[in-house]
Amino acid sequence: MKKNGWDNSGATAVELRETMIRLSPVPLGMAEEMADFYLNDPMDADTVYKSDEILELLSGTWAPENSLLESDDWDFLKEQVNAWALEMDMDVVTDVMKAAVSYG
Repeated sequence: MKKNGWDNSGATAVELRETMIRLSPVPLGMAEEMADFYLNDPMDADTVYKSDEILELLSGTWAPENSLLESDDWDFLKEQVNAWALEMDMDVVTDVMKAAVSYG
């Protein structure tokens, strides 16, 4: 992504979207919906940090300190987990919902 720079946010957005989908430990459809929600254009630094936070949250490595996630982010996450829970790893479901209740 570094090769694109911020002056080519369209290409960076495409690469970030593909990366987020590939690395998300959730069903493909859910990963695509999350990428569409969190990776908007024009891309800015907060968008990149938020998408990274989502991947950390789904991977079990997220820490709430200095989080950029806002209430609408948490609401969307809860909706997604509720919709996809039967197809997800239950540890991921539990971790995300605990964080959503505590911080959302």
